[in-house]
Order: sequence, then C-alpha cells, then structure tokens
Amino acid sequence: MPIVTLPKIKHVRAFTVRGGGADYHDQGEGHWIDDHIATPMSRYPKYRQSRQSFGINVLGTLVVEIEAEDGTIGFAVTTGGEPAAFIVEKHLARFLEGRSPTDYEKIWDQMYFSTQYYGRKGLVVNAISGVDLALWDLLGKLRQEPVYHMLGGAVRDELQFYATGARPDVAKELGFIGGKMPLHHGPAEGIEGSRKISPSWPICAQNAVPTSG
Repeated sequence: MPIVTLPKIKHVRAFTVRGGGADYHDQGEGHWIDDHIATPMSRYPKYRQSRQSFGINVLGTLVVEIEAEDGTIGFAVTTGGEPAAFIVEKHLARFLEGRSPTDYEKIWDQMYFSTQYYGRKGLVVNAISGVDLALWDLLGKLRQEPVYHMLGGAVRDELQFYATGARPDVAKELGFIGGKMPLHHGPAEGIEGSRKISPSWPICAQNAVPTSG
C-alpha cells in the first residue's frame, strides 16, 4: 500500500467566545446554572446566590483552530479564555506549526513537559487539551474517517448519555437515560440547608453510626 503523506500544520489560532457553553463557560444572567447552585464557595454567603459573583465565568470559552497547508481546519472547544488563548498561540503553537498532524503523541509530550514549570494542571492543561482535541479533529478530517476509527474502532453500537440540568423530566423526554440535578443547597449551609434538600436528612444523620478511619 502506498504511503500517504498528509499536509503539514500551517497555523494554530485561539479565540475566546463569550456567552453560551456549560458549567464553567460564560453564561448570561437568568440561566439555571447560575441560580443559587451549591458550590465550594457556598460557605461564603456573599457568593452563595450566583456562581458569577465569585468569577466562575471570568475566563470564558476557548476555541482552538489548527489549519493544515491544504486549508483543512480542525477545531475544539474548552475553557480557559484569554490566558489559555495566549498560552496556545505564544507557547504551544511552536510544537505544531510545520509538523505533521500524525506526530500527535510527540506533540502532546512536548506541550506538557515544556509547560511544567508553570503548568501540570488547571489552566495549562485546559489549553493543551484544546490543542490536542483540535489536532485529532484535523487528523480525522485529513484521513476522512471518524476519530474513533483511529483510536481502535467502535466498542459498542450506541452511546448512552445523561443530561445535567434543572429539568430531568425534559431530559427523559429527549431520550437521555437520566438527569443530574445541581442542588441549590449544600453542606456549607448546615443542617438547615440539608433539610431543604431532604427533610429526613437530620433524622438520618442523628441515627447514623460513626465509622472509624
């Protein structure tokens, strides 16, 4: 079989998008995800009502585009906003431009270890994941096959999903196997908060047997 040479990567671009997305993206006021959802910051009453109040949406959405020499573009969406976009274009792009998209393993390795002195987790890993996903998208388009083929093939005939949202009944109507509801109250609000979730919680807690370890 003849060896097919794929076009090399010409350019890497990163953009920030505001509005829309999910949990950590920049949702507008009035969206259910910002309506008194219990978070680790709920321990502070000032930041209990709105996730935006403590800045969960401050970074916004990151979109990464990787363009090949023939004009084919792979893209991906993640979080990280302007700081992650800066990392992608000013640091990570050097490991992709001029390279073959088939070098994805080495490219990932170089991105990860070159950023270790300020990375290893959080924002930097978000940026790396955006580039990696866009690279796989590009490779799939160039090879004209779905990414799961390149990862070894399908292992099941269908995928099942649950939906996170304020309306699990709607999730069921749409065909999801279940719904995950974000809670309006949590441990930070003490027994009263737990009672708002489940009136029987204090009774169960009082009757619970302590465990060691």
